[in-house]
Amino acid sequence: MHSKKWFVLILGVLFFFGSMRFSRAGEKVIKIGAIFDISGPTGDVGWQYADGVRDYFKWLDQNGGIDGVKIDLKWTDYQYKIPQAISAYKKFVKDDHVKAIIGWGTGDSEALRQKIIADKIPYISASFSQILVWTPGNWNFLPVTTYADHVRTVLKYIKDNWKQNRPPKVALIYNDSGYGRAILAPARKYAKKHGIQIVDEENVSLRALDSTSQLLRIKEKKADYAFIQETYMATATILKDAKKLGLHTIFTGNFWGTGQKLAELAGPAANGYIGVMPFAIWTENNVPGIQLLKKISTEFHPKIKYREPPYMTGWVNATIMTEAVRKALKTVNGNPGKVTGQLIKNGFEGIRDFEIKGLVTPVSYTAKDHRGAKMLKLVIIKNGVLTTLTGWLKTPPVPKEEREGKE
Repeated sequence: MHSKKWFVLILGVLFFFGSMRFSRAGEKVIKIGAIFDISGPTGDVGWQYADGVRDYFKWLDQNGGIDGVKIDLKWTDYQYKIPQAISAYKKFVKDDHVKAIIGWGTGDSEALRQKIIADKIPYISASFSQILVWTPGNWNFLPVTTYADHVRTVLKYIKDNWKQNRPPKVALIYNDSGYGRAILAPARKYAKKHGIQIVDEENVSLRALDSTSQLLRIKEKKADYAFIQETYMATATILKDAKKLGLHTIFTGNFWGTGQKLAELAGPAANGYIGVMPFAIWTENNVPGIQLLKKISTEFHPKIKYREPPYMTGWVNATIMTEAVRKALKTVNGNPGKVTGQLIKNGFEGIRDFEIKGLVTPVSYTAKDHRGAKMLKLVIIKNGVLTTLTGWLKTPPVPKEEREGKE
């Protein structure tokens, strides 16, 4: 009889302490959501971004997490479909109880903007839409400057290097999405103020295999330059068609259309293309962050020999998110169970001059400015190789109306 009581007592003690160990293990994890496009219209760049995010957290886990706290990454491939992004968001928040999210596209990030404010979910995305950061009360963060900043920087470069006695003529090529349209109004306003003529605006879909009709109109307008707001596939189509049609236009483009992959897809037609680059590129072997990523990518993906800029973007976004979580943990004595979305948001806004091994310029946020690294380079494709054209450039000032979220 006594032995039976002791047996029951021992089982109870084991269950109690076992439950305590399980509880403590659970408390040592913070869940973060991630929305990727791996197989949709922007999957040509999205899969590299997804790898960058996942590789960072795998590496972080191998190195002890955040002072012993692990990040449990919950991710989905939403195929660039806004309804799927919204469904994924609801699951992340209601079922997975994530504290913050790493996102992807402009349309979905803008669609979720009010939801993340209501739910107090900090959100760092691969969309650099100005709407995300300048709307008052927003919970969105960008790793770098905005699409508006980027097109203004290119227009400034064009004007500064223009030698003729007439205004330079510029065409804008975009796709009919929030991402594609993001550059239109800022480009028009900057051009008007600085003596640049916007002579044409052409819509080319993200998966276009032909852009002949649009380029014939650009040729007719005699554009000296064109700015392309696309990803690799459409950008390559545009460059190849331009060469075929004999355009003398100099083509420039946004970050998501710029990479060594573009040179491979467009071939000789890519030579002379100038692109926006807020991140270090794979061939910059003197950058400590590139040295680290080459080691990690080789370890995790031995068959992949070259990484495009979106890989660095994913790594940088995950690094910034981790720093915000680290700051949040410090306010609750390292107890992950007490970390809230508000504390992580405060963590973001407390980041100052944060160095990420040279992958970007130092990252800083404030309550009024949710852009991270404030500088970018321009790169150029020469003889089929992506290489730097300029050093780090400061982007032109943001117009007052844009800063106040009125545009």
